[in-house]
Amino acid sequence: MRPQFLLISMAFLFICSPSNLFVQENKDNQNPDKKKIEGYIKDEMKTQQIPGLTYAVVRNGKVIDSGAYGLANIELQAPVTLHTRFALGSIGKTFTATGIMILVKDEMLSLDDPVNKYIDSLPDTWGSITLRHLLNHTSGIRDYIGDFPGYPVIQGRDRKQEYTEAQIIHMAADAPLNFAAGERWAYSNMNFVLLGFIIHKVSGKPLPEFINERIFSPLGMSETRYISVRDIIPGRATGYLLDDNGKITNGIYVSTFFSSTGDMGIITTACDMAKWSIGLNSGKILDKTILNQMWEPAKLSSGMEATGLGGSNYGLGWFLDDHRGYKVRGHGGSFINGYTSDFLYFDDFDLSVIVLTNLNPTDVHWICLNIGGFFVPELSGIDRIKVNVDEEANSVDRVRNFFEELANNSLDTSLATDNFIKRINPVTEIILNQDAPTFISYVSSDRLKDRKVECYGIPIQKINYYRVQFGGETNYFAIYFTAENKIAGMVGY
Repeated sequence: MRPQFLLISMAFLFICSPSNLFVQENKDNQNPDKKKIEGYIKDEMKTQQIPGLTYAVVRNGKVIDSGAYGLANIELQAPVTLHTRFALGSIGKTFTATGIMILVKDEMLSLDDPVNKYIDSLPDTWGSITLRHLLNHTSGIRDYIGDFPGYPVIQGRDRKQEYTEAQIIHMAADAPLNFAAGERWAYSNMNFVLLGFIIHKVSGKPLPEFINERIFSPLGMSETRYISVRDIIPGRATGYLLDDNGKITNGIYVSTFFSSTGDMGIITTACDMAKWSIGLNSGKILDKTILNQMWEPAKLSSGMEATGLGGSNYGLGWFLDDHRGYKVRGHGGSFINGYTSDFLYFDDFDLSVIVLTNLNPTDVHWICLNIGGFFVPELSGIDRIKVNVDEEANSVDRVRNFFEELANNSLDTSLATDNFIKRINPVTEIILNQDAPTFISYVSSDRLKDRKVECYGIPIQKINYYRVQFGGETNYFAIYFTAENKIAGMVGY
């Protein structure tokens, strides 16, 4: 499992939908590696003790593969099918962001509108916070969970209690900002809770009703809805937790209010998520001009790109990453009532991969990458690369010095490019100082040859991969090197 600062995350195959859309697509696109995919998934489920998992793969606007494995409920031995619904967690942010952009398209609001135009009784310190700041996590508003370490969280929340919008707004507004709007980047679920309230205020409809009317229904996502603890939801998978002793337990109770807000409130199937990917990329919900706004890296008030702790960028409700030199956008999700999920789209290959599970925590991101790798080998996760470049093993000392100097706030241009140093999130130094790497080993390398890959405007010659231990946890880092052997960027996995 990845440490907190990098988290910012057997049943047979069944017919997916009444229209048989997914069955037909799978027939038309037989995958010669299907047995290998199934073997890989089952091995990962066994290793990680995942009760149930479902996935879908979309390429060039068509579903080319899907599957369902394991148990939706352990006690009842109920199998997962392609109709089994899993909570998405923070993937729900992509829907909330799209809802805001629909209102932008309808000219009912503007991204640069101040938040206090739509929410009353806010303190003066919030005066410069805009909707854009909420969407790209540069608002400085405190989180209510603590998904981004290094900053205080909002106090007084009871996850079991039902709240009103006014009560949550009051709770958020009473907490001092972590920084001035636009000054830094820090992931905060509260940003998207507030965006959900704003959609309600502007549209006159509660968030679930608005999103269903403008997104779910037009895309035929009939198995997708917002979560209710009390409602009977056909096909809902039971959520499970893996405790510190490696024992599976039932997920933690979370009230309907906190289960259905704009930051994470959706329950769905992998097949419906495939419809989401197809519908979004086809321009059925938003045109390409607006979508491209969502998929541009956030900028700080300094004009530089905003970066997370592990080097990721963020757009408007979407993570914008680089994997092995290829651009990828998407979002992961994790929910303490017992679910993890991942949704990735690779622009270069017009490929989407969706993986949903009913266990928390899991390394679902690895599973998502490696499923993609069966279709495009260049996308396989670092843990499956079969490259051996012995001379790069000597680079471990350089990477170790990089982490040490980063933790000590002494990193200079002898090790890294100035463009990278300027963009490093300041909290990264604090976290590394508290939890320094205890072991670093070289794994493999991608030599980019004729591929043109850049980090913050600087050409990259190679990407080296390292296994890094923080305490007892093993993680991976991709380190991007220039022709002059300077570090120009990194991505944490």
